[in-house]
Amino acid sequence: MPIKKGSSQNTISKNIDELMKKPSKTRAKAVNTLAKKLGITSKEARRRQAVAIALSTAGKPLSKTNK
Repeated sequence: MPIKKGSSQNTISKNIDELMKKPSKTRAKAVNTLAKKLGITSKEARRRQAVAIALSTAGKPLSKTNK
């Protein structure tokens, strides 16, 4: 299911839930690279990437505390 456009908290949360499901091959590779680069687990890297994508789609900035 594609992510939805919208800036409400509900839409952002649903998009994050959708993005946390099994990623595509391209996203899986990006998640693994991010995890190695930052020294974090792949699950944490997938969460961070999902939040960044969802906020970007909503047109909201990613705060410094989430990076």
